[in-house]
Amino acid sequence: MKRIFCCATLMLALFATGCGDANQKTSVLPQIDMNADYPDKEICLQDVADVSYIPLESKDDFLFRGKMEEVSSEGIAVIGDDKIYLFHPDGKARSVIDKKGQGPGEYPFVTYGIVDWKKEEVFVHLFSQNLISVYSFSGDLKRQFKFEEKVVQHDFVDGGAGYLVMFKEKPGENKEGKVDPPYHPIVRMSKVDGRVDSLSYQQDYYTSMHLQMALADGTPYKVMMPSTSLKNLNGDVYVNEVSSDTVYRMVGEALEPVITRTPSVKEDKENKCFLMMYGLTPQHYFLRRQMQRLVYDETNQEWDYECMDKGSGWLLYDIKTGEAFAPKFYNTDWQSDVSYKYLTFGGKDANTAYLRIEAFDLIEALEAGELSGELKTIAEGLKEDDNPVLMVVKFKE
Repeated sequence: MKRIFCCATLMLALFATGCGDANQKTSVLPQIDMNADYPDKEICLQDVADVSYIPLESKDDFLFRGKMEEVSSEGIAVIGDDKIYLFHPDGKARSVIDKKGQGPGEYPFVTYGIVDWKKEEVFVHLFSQNLISVYSFSGDLKRQFKFEEKVVQHDFVDGGAGYLVMFKEKPGENKEGKVDPPYHPIVRMSKVDGRVDSLSYQQDYYTSMHLQMALADGTPYKVMMPSTSLKNLNGDVYVNEVSSDTVYRMVGEALEPVITRTPSVKEDKENKCFLMMYGLTPQHYFLRRQMQRLVYDETNQEWDYECMDKGSGWLLYDIKTGEAFAPKFYNTDWQSDVSYKYLTFGGKDANTAYLRIEAFDLIEALEAGELSGELKTIAEGLKEDDNPVLMVVKFKE
């Protein structure tokens, strides 16, 4: 069976975790032991969530191969081929923003965007130019904001209450260890006038993941891989920086600790293992332990998944009981080895995740007799080159 479109999802899920000091509470925090062995636990999605499916409309000018930028009850946004595709919540095509070019009001490429569905505006981060362009849903440029400091390309989230949140790059050389002097990386920008301020949070230590590769003669080398430090969950911004032991939630200008790890990332010297938070529900924190070193086999041009998962793994932390375990999800609508551990969280809808499923994968599963219910009915009406189907998982209170 073809691999479901998950490489981008995997890489994005790999890049995320907590941060430094600032306005901490004194209560005991949930803690994950990075060296512990956690048991497996099988979970039926339909037992813990309401599961539904949204086929994205396929039209000649609405066929894409790109990444899901946002899935919510307000709308769906996709970025692909340097275009921004907007869909209604039911998956019906709405509009396309195509401003690729070098002229005024255009962008050389688009990788990340934030949608304000109520004001019908799309904020596009042109990180190479330190610029944010704001477009209408019809593609007209409404305004632009310029900022002087370099922010991380993928750390660009909706902060709600009229502002965007970004994470500044570490000044100087990206060398692991103490950051001296510490700097204030979290930036808030007004959506209206581009006014910028920094939170009091300080980063005083730096580490990151790296990609292990080799030259043609076998000489090893590594490429540093930036990790996502900001994530929008249930409408709140979470600070999730891998150089820290703690994940925080932004509350106004303060940071509220959510979960921490042991041992400290500063003490974990041999191929560090990072704690990453990628989702939450009323009952669970969705986490990942991820080894620092990723390996790419240049000969076969594929990721070494065995190496990547050695010492790594997905975890659920039960907020009420304090239990942690490795989840093994299954779906009664699709009896197969689908990787439901790649559920993607984020956006404005509380306790909601989604999984992108390619049309050709569903057709293959249909022919194998693996589908039932609504998913089977949808698959029966698909063609192989149609847009994907979104599985929406709304976790129960």
